Amino acid sequence: MKKAIVIPSLEDIIAINKELEKNFSVNEGALDFIISKVKSRRPTSDRKKDIAKGAATIWHDIIANHPFIDGNKRTATEAMLMFVELNDYELKSPPNGLIYMSLKLANNDISFNELMDWLYSQLEQIK
Repeated sequence: MKKAIVIPSLEDIIAINKELEKNFSVNEGALDFIISKVKSRRPTSDRKKDIAKGAATIWHDIIANHPFIDGNKRTATEAMLMFVELNDYELKSPPNGLIYMSLKLANNDISFNELMDWLYSQLEQIK
C-alpha cells in the first residue's frame, strides 16, 4: 500500500514565520489556498514526483503570493523543507543552493516546471 503524503498544516507554516519574523502578519486565506492546492492533487504512481510537485507548490506559491508581511522566502523554504522531511525525503542541495533558488523564484527567473524538475533531481529518500 502506498504511503499517504503528509502536508504541513496552516498552523505549522504560521509557526515557521512567527519564529523567523518579529513583524508577524498573515493572510490566512491565501496560505490556506496554497495548502489546499497541495491537498487536492491526485497521487500518481511516482511518489517522488508527487513530493517534488507538492514541495514546488509550497515553495513557489508562498514566495509568489506573499501571504506574510515579511519573511516569505525564508518561510517558503522552511515550509518546503518541512514538507519534504514529513514525507521521508531530504534535499541534497546545500543551503546556498536553496537561497539561490528562492531568489530565482522571487525574480521569476525559473518556471514552476523547472523548479519541480530541480527538486526531483535533488530529492533523496531517507532510509
